[in-house]
Amino acid sequence: MSQWRFEKAARLARELKTWNHNDVAQVIRDSLDSQNLNVRASGAADSGYGITLGTESQPIFDYEFDNPMECFYSYVTVELSPPPEVMICMRLCIRDYFLAGGKISLDEAFFGKEHVATKSYAKLNYDKSLHSKYALFDATKKFSKRKSLEGKAEEFLSQRLGDHSTDPASFLKSYSRWKSNKNS
Repeated sequence: MSQWRFEKAARLARELKTWNHNDVAQVIRDSLDSQNLNVRASGAADSGYGITLGTESQPIFDYEFDNPMECFYSYVTVELSPPPEVMICMRLCIRDYFLAGGKISLDEAFFGKEHVATKSYAKLNYDKSLHSKYALFDATKKFSKRKSLEGKAEEFLSQRLGDHSTDPASFLKSYSRWKSNKNS
């Protein structure tokens, strides 16, 4: 009896209500590794049939991502190909979204949860990601040669963001509010 090579991952994805989960990606990775070992053992590696989906020739992030989508985005942002298991997870999330014919949101397809703007993955993770100018400032201010926080803010705004119109004091007031909200 022929079994889909990712059947174990499919069962786990149904249980978790999404393909976008690190555990699902790991099961897919294990299946790919097992398939690659079988192809090499049978001597079919050079036939063009068992071409490996490897990314051995590029650097690997030494970072634990929240989920395959975050990994996908991080790799693509720096123009690297994501690991094969991540590409497969993303393909299957997108497939489920389109096959639902408009009956599910992207939040449901990718995170297994109904879309609620204030609880979406993007909203909950924006402030801790470096896409937030305050998070970026928080992460990079220590590299500034300026001594005062206002000097660091001025340098950040002008050199990192190319923003010469925002008042550094106003930026720092918003930054302080962001920091207190982040820590609460």
